[in-house]
Amino acid sequence: MSVGDGPGRDLDWSRTGAEAGCCRACVHAKLNVTRRATAYVRCLRAAWDERLVRYPALPVLACPGFERSARRTDPT
Repeated sequence: MSVGDGPGRDLDWSRTGAEAGCCRACVHAKLNVTRRATAYVRCLRAAWDERLVRYPALPVLACPGFERSARRTDPT
C-alpha cells in the first residue's frame, strides 16, 4: 500500500521510526506502509541515479537527488 498526501499522511510518516529528513519533502520519495503497519521510504530516483540507494537510512540530511515537491512540505 502506497501513501500519498492524504489526511493520514503525517501519522504514516511517523511509522518509519525516524525523522525522514529531506525525503519527506522530496518528489522522488515514496512512503510505503505494509499491512502490518510497518512503514519504509523508497527512493524512486535510485532506479536511474546510481548515486542513490533504493531504501535510504533515515534521516536523510542531504541528498544529491533531492527535488522539492510542490505538494509535500517539510515538517520543520
